[in-house]
Amino acid sequence: MVEHTLAGPHAAQKPGSDEPPMPQKIGKYEILGLIGKGSCGFVYKGYDPYVRRDVAVKTCRGFSLDAAQDEESIKRGFFTEARAAGMLSHPHIVSLYDAGSEAGMNYLVMEFVDGDTLMPACARNAARLPLDRVVDIIFKCAKALDYSHSKGVLHRDIKPSNIMLTPDGVPKVMDFSVAEVNDPAVVEDVKRNAVGSPLYMSPEQVQRMKLEPASDLYSLGVVMYQLLTGETPYGGSDLLQLFANIRFAPVPDIEAKRPDLPRELSTLINRLLAKRVEQRYQSGRELGNDLLRIFERLKQADLNLSRRESRDSLRSLRFFDSFSDEQIGEILSASHLLTYAPGVPIVREGDIDGAFYLIARGSAEVRKGNALIGTLLKGDCFGEIGFLSSTRRIATVTAATQVLALRVSSTLLDQVSTDCQLRFYKIFTQTLIYRLSLSNAKLSAATAPV
Repeated sequence: MVEHTLAGPHAAQKPGSDEPPMPQKIGKYEILGLIGKGSCGFVYKGYDPYVRRDVAVKTCRGFSLDAAQDEESIKRGFFTEARAAGMLSHPHIVSLYDAGSEAGMNYLVMEFVDGDTLMPACARNAARLPLDRVVDIIFKCAKALDYSHSKGVLHRDIKPSNIMLTPDGVPKVMDFSVAEVNDPAVVEDVKRNAVGSPLYMSPEQVQRMKLEPASDLYSLGVVMYQLLTGETPYGGSDLLQLFANIRFAPVPDIEAKRPDLPRELSTLINRLLAKRVEQRYQSGRELGNDLLRIFERLKQADLNLSRRESRDSLRSLRFFDSFSDEQIGEILSASHLLTYAPGVPIVREGDIDGAFYLIARGSAEVRKGNALIGTLLKGDCFGEIGFLSSTRRIATVTAATQVLALRVSSTLLDQVSTDCQLRFYKIFTQTLIYRLSLSNAKLSAATAPV
């Protein structure tokens, strides 16, 4: 197995003095650099000159770099990976492009993912990912495993280092070197050896029993637990103690470590990590369906929180003193609450803009040409005439600090209830009259005889 098998150049390792020189080509593939070293060979970043794309080239020289593994086992694992990966084509599984043999060296050519594995996100001292991000990653991995299982392929080594994240955050399952592909030779091997990575093994896996899809999903549950807490559910002073804990120790209470978790999410994790196979999720599809429901609830909760915070921002303004929470919600649904960084124009002189603006937070400057003619603070509004007649702006309003402003257009306002519209226009008219009276007072003061 290879750590960071398809990671980007930042994960490249420098060859040591005991390592052979890096080849310039393998088959038709130009070799650009070393990515990592595995139990039977090396993984290189390569380039396919015909298709013109970067690839990962994984080699197997037919000898063991680990004395605990025999040559036949290594060869079998290498070609098992070739068979397994070659059977699978899924957006969340690293693709196999080619396989070949050259000068006694077997090699696989795979999709190059310029990203990193889940290992950094699982580290104990790492910042924990947002809940909806964790749910999304595990959901996509569950879909990948459901597809793999439907093709008769058990991965048997799901762990953070075997899940890549693309630069866009898309997870991809990789490294099928110990997969089970309905092959009698592989089944026999599992009777002799408990294959996989100990911290992520299921109870039946540590007992060298026949594995089912629920075993891969158990391992995925361990990954999810680690993403959320920074640690695996079970440890031990040695391998025997670890295996005993996996088989017999109760599932640790994740809510004690993450009290912010929704109950349905902790229940899902408990089910993934159940000791008995029949108590777990039986398919990635079943798990994915539950994760999708939780994801949608989390996003709705975020939306409700955002709406509540927006409503609270408007509730503090004098303009909305007489509005109910429901009416403020209507106004929000028919308008846009926008953020402007310092120095960013909110409206520009000469533009046609039929919107009315209300500053909910921050301050702005009003300029005519280059001349500063006024300052707007929290609770101030502007754009009343444009709102009524869509005329050209006579001044530029620029954010002086970080500004949160409500932008209301007359077209969208037609969508709210009649009572809400009447209340809005009543306060709007009062505000307009007040602003006009201030302008008249200033004009009168400026023209009064001395």
